Amino acid sequence: MVPEQSSPQVREAIEELQLYLSDVLPPLVVADTFKLLLNFPASLVASNIQSWMAARYRAGSEIRVSDYFFYAIKKVFLIGQFRLVPKDPFSGFLEELKSLVLGYCPQEERETLQRNMDRLGESEAVSSSVDALIRQNSGGGPLAASSGPPLTPEDLRGLRRFSLLLDQIARRMPADLPGPGASPDPVAEALATAALTSHSSEDFERNLNRLRDLGLDIETTDVFRTLAASLPGWIPPKTPAPGPEAAGEKTAGAAEPPARESPTLEAMRRLVAQPEDPGEVARRFNEMVKAACERFNEGALPQAVTMLDLADRIVGEKRVDPRMVDAVRHKGDEALDVERLRRYAEAQKHHALLRRVLNFFAATNPKGLLGELLREMKRERRKLILQLLEVHGAPARQEALDRLRSAFGQGEGDERWYFRRNLLYLLRRIPSSQEGPPSEEDVDTAVRHAVLRFPAPLVKEAVANLGQLKHERAESALVKLLDDLEKMLIKPGQSTYDPREIRLLLDRVVAALARYGTAKAHLAVVDHGLKKKAELGDTIARLSELAGQDLSEDAETVDRLLAALKANSPHKLFGIVLHQNDNHARHLIEALSTTPAPQVRAALEGLAKRFPALEVGRVAAKAVATLSGPAQIPETPYETRTGDMDPFGLPALLQNLAGSGLTGLLTLRDPKGELTAEIALKDGKLKSCEARGLTGEQALYQLLERPAAATTVFERPPPDRSEGPGAESLLEIPPLCLEGMRRYDEFQQAAALVPDDAKLKATAVRPDPHPGEIDGIFVNGLWNLVSAGALPRDCEGALTADAYRIRRQLAHWVESGALMST
Repeated sequence: MVPEQSSPQVREAIEELQLYLSDVLPPLVVADTFKLLLNFPASLVASNIQSWMAARYRAGSEIRVSDYFFYAIKKVFLIGQFRLVPKDPFSGFLEELKSLVLGYCPQEERETLQRNMDRLGESEAVSSSVDALIRQNSGGGPLAASSGPPLTPEDLRGLRRFSLLLDQIARRMPADLPGPGASPDPVAEALATAALTSHSSEDFERNLNRLRDLGLDIETTDVFRTLAASLPGWIPPKTPAPGPEAAGEKTAGAAEPPARESPTLEAMRRLVAQPEDPGEVARRFNEMVKAACERFNEGALPQAVTMLDLADRIVGEKRVDPRMVDAVRHKGDEALDVERLRRYAEAQKHHALLRRVLNFFAATNPKGLLGELLREMKRERRKLILQLLEVHGAPARQEALDRLRSAFGQGEGDERWYFRRNLLYLLRRIPSSQEGPPSEEDVDTAVRHAVLRFPAPLVKEAVANLGQLKHERAESALVKLLDDLEKMLIKPGQSTYDPREIRLLLDRVVAALARYGTAKAHLAVVDHGLKKKAELGDTIARLSELAGQDLSEDAETVDRLLAALKANSPHKLFGIVLHQNDNHARHLIEALSTTPAPQVRAALEGLAKRFPALEVGRVAAKAVATLSGPAQIPETPYETRTGDMDPFGLPALLQNLAGSGLTGLLTLRDPKGELTAEIALKDGKLKSCEARGLTGEQALYQLLERPAAATTVFERPPPDRSEGPGAESLLEIPPLCLEGMRRYDEFQQAAALVPDDAKLKATAVRPDPHPGEIDGIFVNGLWNLVSAGALPRDCEGALTADAYRIRRQLAHWVESGALMST
């Protein structure tokens, strides 16, 4: 039975005809298409040849209208030449088609077209492109046969999908077409599909031309920008490899991680690696890296990281000329916005991703940044470089340590002492990954720079490092520095430092010793503080540095401080208050204010009771309250964390909670304060989830498929109120997030083909379920809704299923012809 001319089968045959004329489909694939079209008047094919020609013809081009028409007739002729259709009906069909096409041709070119068509049987093959045809003077010579790898079923499905996306874009041009970065972006999906269905640069260029024919101004450079903007704003979580005992086992209820990466990312990879010309590969590689830098500058850090990771993989495949890779790595960082770098460096939560961006470029990896730090003279720029080195963490620390191994005056850049000061600062800011006591190398480095013949700022930095290193040699070095500085002030003629500079160094050394926490360090601070020598400055004021230390176990230090406090406190004689030195007493009280020893408490309470109206009494009363304060703070029944989450922040948040093995309830609220989801965790695993009318895994998937900004609150009950072990099924978070991200990618593809407001109409084609869908009740319910005129977004609200399943099924029906856009 021959279908109606308006049927989906005929419509699909016309689309395949267009693909065949555009050299996308080979003759063998469209054999059935021509068998179907032979049942209709030749005018149907002729009018579509005219449409095909009109979409490609450019006024002023060397290629004439008659050239296009002849090329199309040659392509149709080839179907008969290869005996892919019955000879008799095809011969008559071809003759009628030639006559009709001749009528479409401009009068001044008809003679040329007729002459070429008369010679049609002289050649046994057809050229591979219109350009090749023109180079042969419009068919005046032997024509090469079309070549290329055979199309797979997946290729054919992609080509069909590409045609449907073009139709969707054409329907929405120009006013209703969403801008770049929209979700979903049909242009980005069309570009990705075009790349994935192309086997060569020529194929891709032909696909681009089909988009240009719709009025879209797209060049190869724009392709990477458009695809980059459509990438999701997250990085998939990494799941740890299972141990030997878990090999071959699967967690109950855990979703399988995706078998492939984002189709958009795969499209980028093919675009770069596809060309045969090494120069073109290098050019596209450079364009992709530039697009990644643009996304970085626009605040899309995860998208930039995703693209630069892809660039690293492409480099590993050795598809790009190493010289070009080297040039990009050494110059590409210049495109990164400095202010954006600073903002990311200042936020700890961005460091893990920022580190991956910095490591891609030679100038921003640890070696490159240290080299720039040595050369840079501007203070603000140096500050940024140090922030970026902190982002690198352990590798930057090791590079700094390597640079500091040589003695001062023997290393590169030593004439600029502030370079060494910056390196010491890095050692202090980046904690060592080594557990236990500090390494001997760290101690050696700090001690070698804590020498009073070096510039004072360099010595100050070394002192700060020594204060962090809980090591006997570091402590001894600080005590010796304290003694040397006192001697310098007492005998100023032996010093090259200004006395004010020496006192500032004294402040640093005393503060470092006070925080050291050992009896030796405490006694050194007390010895210095109780010295009454004007040359040393206000020594007793430096005793305040002991505040924050519990000296209860250091009886000698406590006794000396209490004796000094008694000597400097007021006392009464015959009812008259005799003041000693209230200022000294205040500093001594501060030194003892965090030592809850009984004798200290008694001394402070006595001062507060006897002198409530004096400054000394008030300071003592405040210290007593501090000692008693912690016991008065009630315990909070719940540990609560709150924050704002960007649309793509949920996987990272869940990953952090899961990695900490936490138990509690995570709630999400929209910008209006409405509750949108509740996610219960137990020991870092998913216990339950409710969101947008769904529960369990489907609810979590829905949150990932339709990401939205939210305010988050995580409440964690204390251990004694936590639930005991139950029989409920607990699900691992990372595999669920990976599955949700995969669904997001496929949802974007389906939603580009079937947007929220698409008006769909049922055809005569049987509506089969998607191969991955096993719920017949769901399929029937969805078909009843959409065939009755419901919009895709209405279907999401009416069915108990996540958006991905609904849109995937609708897209399947559109691709199979069971539904068509109206």
